[in-house]
Amino acid sequence: GAAPGTSSDFPIARDQGMSTTPIKAGTKPAPPPSAAGEMDAVKMERIKASEKALRDTLLGAVRVVIVTLSLITSYQIRLFAVERYGRVIHEFDPWFNFRATQYLVDNGWNKFFTWYDHSVWYPLGRPVGTTIYPGMQVTAASIYHVLTGWLGVDVSLNDVCVFLPAGFSVLACIFTGGIAFEAAVKGRKWSAFTAGCGLMSVLPAHLMRSVAGAFDNECIAVTAMTATFYWWVRSLRDEKSWAIAFIAAVSYFYMVAAWGGYTFVLNMVGVHAAAQLIVNGAKNFSWNLYKAYTIFYFMGTALAIRVPVVGWMPLQSMEQMGPVFVLVIANLYAFVHVQSKKMGEREFSIFRRRVVVYGVAGIFALLLAIVQSGKVGPLSARVRGLFVPHTRTGNPLVDSVAEHQATQGDVYFKYFHFNIFTGAVGMVMCAFHKRSPARLFVAVNFFVAMYFSSKMMRLVLLLGPACAAASAVALAALYEWIADEAMTVMEAIDPERKRAAEQAAAKAKEDVSRAARRAEKKGFGKSTKHFRISDTPAYITKWFRDNPDARKAIAAIVFAVCFSIGTSFLNRCWIMAKGMSEPSIMLRARNRDGSIVVLDDFRESYWWLRDNTPEDARVMAWWDYGYQINGLGNRTTVADGNTWNHEHIALLGKCLVSPELEGHHIVRHLADYVLVWTTRFAGFHGDDLAKAPHMARIAGSVYKDVHPTDFYVDEMGRPSDYMRQSLLYRLHSYGKAADVEPLEKYEEVFQSKNSMVRIWKVLEVDEESKEYVRSGANRQCDAGGWYCPGVYPEALEDVLKGKVDYQQ
Repeated sequence: GAAPGTSSDFPIARDQGMSTTPIKAGTKPAPPPSAAGEMDAVKMERIKASEKALRDTLLGAVRVVIVTLSLITSYQIRLFAVERYGRVIHEFDPWFNFRATQYLVDNGWNKFFTWYDHSVWYPLGRPVGTTIYPGMQVTAASIYHVLTGWLGVDVSLNDVCVFLPAGFSVLACIFTGGIAFEAAVKGRKWSAFTAGCGLMSVLPAHLMRSVAGAFDNECIAVTAMTATFYWWVRSLRDEKSWAIAFIAAVSYFYMVAAWGGYTFVLNMVGVHAAAQLIVNGAKNFSWNLYKAYTIFYFMGTALAIRVPVVGWMPLQSMEQMGPVFVLVIANLYAFVHVQSKKMGEREFSIFRRRVVVYGVAGIFALLLAIVQSGKVGPLSARVRGLFVPHTRTGNPLVDSVAEHQATQGDVYFKYFHFNIFTGAVGMVMCAFHKRSPARLFVAVNFFVAMYFSSKMMRLVLLLGPACAAASAVALAALYEWIADEAMTVMEAIDPERKRAAEQAAAKAKEDVSRAARRAEKKGFGKSTKHFRISDTPAYITKWFRDNPDARKAIAAIVFAVCFSIGTSFLNRCWIMAKGMSEPSIMLRARNRDGSIVVLDDFRESYWWLRDNTPEDARVMAWWDYGYQINGLGNRTTVADGNTWNHEHIALLGKCLVSPELEGHHIVRHLADYVLVWTTRFAGFHGDDLAKAPHMARIAGSVYKDVHPTDFYVDEMGRPSDYMRQSLLYRLHSYGKAADVEPLEKYEEVFQSKNSMVRIWKVLEVDEESKEYVRSGANRQCDAGGWYCPGVYPEALEDVLKGKVDYQQ
């Protein structure tokens, strides 16, 4: 008999191999392995939850800081011009916009829209109220009235117009971030919003039209465009969000009122709707898409035709017919979808083929009927130029504008930097990975905007928001991954965490794809005989899962590379912002001692006209300068940047490229002074002599006695005989070139300080023709009394008989 408590009393324990080690008093027995595993799992889950909460808090704080700094930067980076030159309006078109805004503020809404301005396009005049996109003027005037009338802020209209582009850029950043937010997958939305705001705030493609002082239509049009696109994709978020299309339609109306580029916005929405219909198919037809597009098109069009300059163009312009056909196709899809619920599979297949055949035939018949009816006008020269293989539209007036030329390849890196590449990655991600209406829109928008931007330099502006949104989607995925790796760095440091991660990886092997299991069995390194390209994602996933140390090292390297590239991008943006903030109305140059001097010859010349010529003086100059002469010099001009009348500009070109006496025969009936840019004498060669070949081409397109090919300056800087005899060359180079004799019919009355502008007085002006226009006898008013286009003096009838109206 053994004493109680000895091992002989527990034969079962000994036989089953259990430990017989005595348990000390006051100690807890060790849990079985399964229980320990469960406890470790619970502990790991708690740690992960804590890390996730910390990650979300830190990332949320970082996002708030980045968005705040981005919006502040978006405003500040556009103020270089104000810091250097003061509160000055830039370029040419902004001066007309300011003058029109001033007229709206001084005279009110009704007079603005019945304003026929006879101080421009002499002697024809221009109906400003019905030929202007008034959105910007109404916006600036409204802000001015709110600040001065309601809030009592002492601010000038000039200051409102100068700072408005910078202010609206902030709104464009927010809406672009919103588009990226809608397109990003769950868990990355706020990172995409942050990246979208940050990129759009400094992207040179957006800066190019939104610096302070650039009071042009595009400065608010980009905001209107991004707002329309945001509300459009927001209306497609789910099956109950279609009502937001009403807001999208209102935003589109503002876009129409702001800029003629509204046709891009309308067609972009139409293309996206068509793409979504095709992707969904009749079986997966979305009633939300159908409702949203129907609301957007009908309400947007109903509002658009209320803009005077637009009128019935949405229903009469070929370039706006695409969205109409999309609406027809959407109704066909809806009809097929409804019928699919009533038919069997075989019956529906036959029915669908019939609908496709008859539908396509019907659409082509409708298109042919529209073209044959003559009710719908042809594509404009600018639009045709976007679809032809050559870089020119064929219209010499359109082709004379530098920003209408084809975009060179280096422009993309200059205006987008690395984002042109990450934008392409984002486009592919949105098109093929977890596709949604918003993601498809970002992909289609990037692709379409990329195409059009390659055709015309000016349209790089359209690619800005598209590239920022697509790039933001890609960067959000990258940065979220880097953040995940950074917040789980303990997996590679803590042995316990590392062991738990390995256990989790071992368990995850049971859930891998069939391709990954096949790759594991056959071995990637042993033989590639049976390896397939489709196995690549599985290999990468497995390798990343099994190597946390390498994964985090790669994340650190990627972060360092991104930080370096991002720093380079920001530096370029600041440099580009400074360059884009240089106004054309004032120039900076360096003296021989290296000091910087501001050349203010242009304003000096315009002010001379204002202070030293009669109030009814008429000034002839190439159309580029008309807005500034009218806005700063307050004198009547022969033509300006509106370029609405090709034949009138051709007549202006004929005056300048003709020999002195022949040109004077026309000029004496139209002008008292002639202003010529001669900037090459100050080292800037983009003056009127450089533009002379364009003048000759435009004149020759209407007046066949002008031979453009004979009008040039050779590689040695020697003018052709035709150019040497021209009025323009003589006005430009008299006293500067030895071969120019004194002029008989013109007297130089002003030359700017740095010889950048010369003003000549026209001798022997025809007072009878001047009085004919001044008295209003040349005006042919309609029944309403305000629409009073002018006609040319009778003395020019012989010249005008020789013109052939331009047709393309």
